[in-house]
Amino acid sequence: MTVRTETRSQQAKARALRAWLDYGVLWLLLLTLAVLAACGPDAARQSGEAERAYGGTLVVAGPADLNRANPLVTNDAYTMEVNRFLLFMPLLRYAADFDFEPYLAESWTMHGDTAVTFALRDDVVWHDGRRTTAHDVVFTFERVLDPETAYPNTAYVASWTRVEAIDSLTVRVSFRPHADPLVGFALLPIVPAHLLENVAPGEMRSAPFNRAPVGNGPFRFVSETSNDRWVFEANPRFPDDLGGRPAIDRLVWRAIPDRQAQVTELLTGTADLALIPPAEQFETLAAREDLRGIERPSFKYVFVGWNGKRAPLGDARVRRALTLAMNRDEIVQVLRAGRATLASGPIHPNHWAYDESVTPLPHDPAAAAALLDEAGIRDRDGDGIREKADGQPFAFVLEFQAENDFNRNMAEMIQADLAEVGVRVTPRPIDWNTLVGHVSSPARDFDAALMGWEADFLVDVRDMFHSDALGGSTQLASYSNAAVDAALDRAAGIADREASLPIWSELQRSIRNEQPWTFLYYFPDLLLVRERVHDVEMDLRGIFATVNAWRIAESALARN
Repeated sequence: MTVRTETRSQQAKARALRAWLDYGVLWLLLLTLAVLAACGPDAARQSGEAERAYGGTLVVAGPADLNRANPLVTNDAYTMEVNRFLLFMPLLRYAADFDFEPYLAESWTMHGDTAVTFALRDDVVWHDGRRTTAHDVVFTFERVLDPETAYPNTAYVASWTRVEAIDSLTVRVSFRPHADPLVGFALLPIVPAHLLENVAPGEMRSAPFNRAPVGNGPFRFVSETSNDRWVFEANPRFPDDLGGRPAIDRLVWRAIPDRQAQVTELLTGTADLALIPPAEQFETLAAREDLRGIERPSFKYVFVGWNGKRAPLGDARVRRALTLAMNRDEIVQVLRAGRATLASGPIHPNHWAYDESVTPLPHDPAAAAALLDEAGIRDRDGDGIREKADGQPFAFVLEFQAENDFNRNMAEMIQADLAEVGVRVTPRPIDWNTLVGHVSSPARDFDAALMGWEADFLVDVRDMFHSDALGGSTQLASYSNAAVDAALDRAAGIADREASLPIWSELQRSIRNEQPWTFLYYFPDLLLVRERVHDVEMDLRGIFATVNAWRIAESALARN
């Protein structure tokens, strides 16, 4: 239902009209109606209460190409946002107060702490016109539970035990008791069974659907050009009580990995939203009349992922030494203008389970050198480079996303820091999708990778660090620790958050001490948007959580 709010001037006009009618001055009524018909829209715009204006194209300058627009297989944070907020619909979503609210599901009923029943909306259709039903929900859930699919976020569904369709619009899911039983239903979008059920689970990652998706969300796919752009358009059939048709006609995602290039696109008017502008220029650019700065809290952090299959990176002493040798505070000050905090592990300070007593490792080159000596990695020939026990230099390649000066600068700072303790690092820029393939493929074809990670509302790092996930796409370190496994297993079975806190603290301490990844820093998103784009609100839910309401100013539309 659409609710229209009258302005004070409109209310005054209404009272005047009623008074004139009472006096029988019908000719004045006719004259007033004529004036309102001729001038009403302009007056409404001047009062700030204009009818919603539709139209325009919004161009987003993103840091990389989108990666598999299929919720069953993507592990890229930005693509997951596009899937969740633009193309597809989860059963539930997070409201502005971070509580759950219905989305694809019209309502839900909890059955104690072991099951939930969802009643689906009956007015949601796939972008090809087919109705969304319980069959799609069951298909989606069964596929993510199938190991052959290699769903990258198994923590969302780890507690689920049974999924069944009660009828065409009702689904029941049974699960083991869990501290966050509904999180997965808000983070996992539903996919169309009629388009994917003939794709074998093991072939889902290479399905043509991934680059030509058919969703049921507020935007629908139009086209994509690899490593260049994706184009989406407003879905006119999106339900009115969920926001209806988006205000903008088209949203274009452009892959622009260079931060300065993103700023150039903004200033020349060829992009409207820059996702990774240079932090050191953020305040100056945000002060411009034609731009607006947004500092969005996030669950994001930057890390160096180590390949534990390649000696000596499987040795916790070596990984800890490498972390101690890195001047991470200098990285934050130089490259982020201080807009970040040093990281201690994979649980973000914005999570309820974060333990602030588990402090980040310090910058301590002397301690790093001592640990490397203890691990048998010493400068045996006096050339300034440490050698392993077999006499070979301790050297590795640090991969990072190409065409990105920020990442290159960070890799070179790490290279210089590690050279100070006798470790030779070769930074190597490679294409983003190739980098993802190196770290996530079974071959694990890398030494070390500089990457960013975005966690979510679910506090669970099982997919990254549990032994059961070895070989999985996000267990890139090939890390195995019985104490970490036990902590994750215990925490997963405790429904009471307070009761689980000591276990999460134990886990964070173990990860901090062993450094399967070197956790560099946590950071908020710093974004720049052109002033012509209105109603842009962002919070922990995501960059695109309110994209339906974003609109291009009418004055800008008139110039197009």
